[in-house]
Amino acid sequence: MKVTIFGANGQIGQLLVKQALDAGHEVTAYMRRMNALELQHDKLQIVVGDITDREKLREVIAGRDAVLSALGPKISIKRSVSELPLADGHKAIISVMEDFGPKRLITLATPAISAKEDVKQIATVLPGFMPKIFMPSAYAEMRGIEKLLKATQLDWTVVRIIDPNAKTDGNGYAISFGDTKSKMSVSRYNAAKCMLDATLKDEWIHKMPIVFNK
Repeated sequence: MKVTIFGANGQIGQLLVKQALDAGHEVTAYMRRMNALELQHDKLQIVVGDITDREKLREVIAGRDAVLSALGPKISIKRSVSELPLADGHKAIISVMEDFGPKRLITLATPAISAKEDVKQIATVLPGFMPKIFMPSAYAEMRGIEKLLKATQLDWTVVRIIDPNAKTDGNGYAISFGDTKSKMSVSRYNAAKCMLDATLKDEWIHKMPIVFNK
């Protein structure tokens, strides 16, 4: 499978790239600066560019089987929100995918993005309530991405995480679609693994699994 990964220089993104390569996939890692990913592999192509550069995005998206985004929002406590670079980046990615393919999009987010299956529980309520008060820009980014995804015909999946700071990988990961109870923490390795697994799970299309350590 040929995949393009955005956010490949982040902690989850680096793990995602390595897991995809270990699985035998051809990986294009798109990032803002060279030398941000200390990894070399025959099946790895690193491309540097801006997240809203449509022509550059076309180069790295067209002809692939799936696109994965491990991009995350900047954390700020400022009350005013003037720019949404993460949502703008997703808008550009989605636009290019709609025009040139592929249809399969996996993106990383939090339960601040709501799913129709969500029921009121701590794992679906708290991650939206707390950022709205204390991290308004990150909350606005999530809501912006949610609006974009729900308006597109792409085959998207949102892998939702709450606390990606678990010290171990436990016994692998489990998921909830928001309608069953879930734990709050997940390791970065398991978050990346869930994203990669999602590329092969058609039953997760238009779903928003919350991933957590078993």
